[in-house]
Amino acid sequence: MEVFGFDFDDSVFAETRDRVAVTLSSYKAKYCEPEWFCEEVSTDDELEKQKVFKFRADLAYRRHDYEKALREYLNCFSLVPDSNIAIRRDVLESLSRCYCRLGRPEKALEIAEQLRKDATNTGHLSAVLNLQLTLHCSSGELRKQISTLQDLISLMPCNPCHWKKLGMAYLNIFKSLPSSGPARTATVSPARPDGCNGVADPSQRRSSDCLEGVSIAGPYTRHGEEENPISDSHRGEPEVKTTTEEQGNEEAQDVWLRACVCFVRSSLLFRMVKFQQSSFVSQSNRRAREEIEGALRTLDLKEEVLRVITEVMGEDLVSEKLKEESQETENCSSLASVQVPCETDFEERWFNRLKRMVFKSGNQELLSYSDTKKNEG
Repeated sequence: MEVFGFDFDDSVFAETRDRVAVTLSSYKAKYCEPEWFCEEVSTDDELEKQKVFKFRADLAYRRHDYEKALREYLNCFSLVPDSNIAIRRDVLESLSRCYCRLGRPEKALEIAEQLRKDATNTGHLSAVLNLQLTLHCSSGELRKQISTLQDLISLMPCNPCHWKKLGMAYLNIFKSLPSSGPARTATVSPARPDGCNGVADPSQRRSSDCLEGVSIAGPYTRHGEEENPISDSHRGEPEVKTTTEEQGNEEAQDVWLRACVCFVRSSLLFRMVKFQQSSFVSQSNRRAREEIEGALRTLDLKEEVLRVITEVMGEDLVSEKLKEESQETENCSSLASVQVPCETDFEERWFNRLKRMVFKSGNQELLSYSDTKKNEG
């Protein structure tokens, strides 16, 4: 009678087969001399030629010999089969960068746009957007940089570096705006219970309540410029301003707020990964946070407004929620499952809501920045 658990298979008691030792042939590793690919090509293997041209082009690009790099990349691209999509994308991106370095931005952007059309997943799209950002930065196109950064942020809303770059772009635009008339600052109105100040969401009204009577210092002030204080005899009297001045003030105010929002969002994201990075990444992130703090000091963002922006920009930064979104992104890398919102949707999600919360809708009461500083003193 077999006892459960103690029965053995017959193969256990079978005789073992004699093992025959097989002598292995000696292995000789291929030895390559430094820059072996710079020698004359002496093979008919197209794959080997392709590698040689690619290595030559990469070396020439590193040495800033962009003319030679362009020739070698073109030779390499002519040998890459249509089926090898990965290598074709790599070489095309390299060609785009060469054209940019050689002062042919139209050709570089044409290749980048074609790569964007051919992108099949989020990884491809992210690489192309970073390429386009590099091209726009080299040509000094601030508006196009902003548009590309918005697309990158829509694709990866929790990347602190993209938010920091977007903040720097808005800061550069703000600094380039001409000063019009006396330095100005807008006051923040308290949210009314009926939502007549343009804030419909109750959660937004709660955030706005803490800003009652707070003036936002800085949106129209340039550091180092002479301020024009309003005398006591004229204080409180309505000031006559031209339409051009009003539009200039509104534009400066809008750009100022956008820069503040981007820097605050970036700072929050850097703090989230502070304890998850290795030493050299931690040092880089610390420098980035210091740059952000310096930018916010330049923008003269007051504590009360900073608190509201931080609250709104940190609403979606919940660890559990971020993990779920990260897993969904990894599982659904196809572009069919990822929709990059248009510029209007991006503005509404990240800027317009805060704009309604921070500033009055309709007629905005404007006070002198210098008077605000005097009252603070």
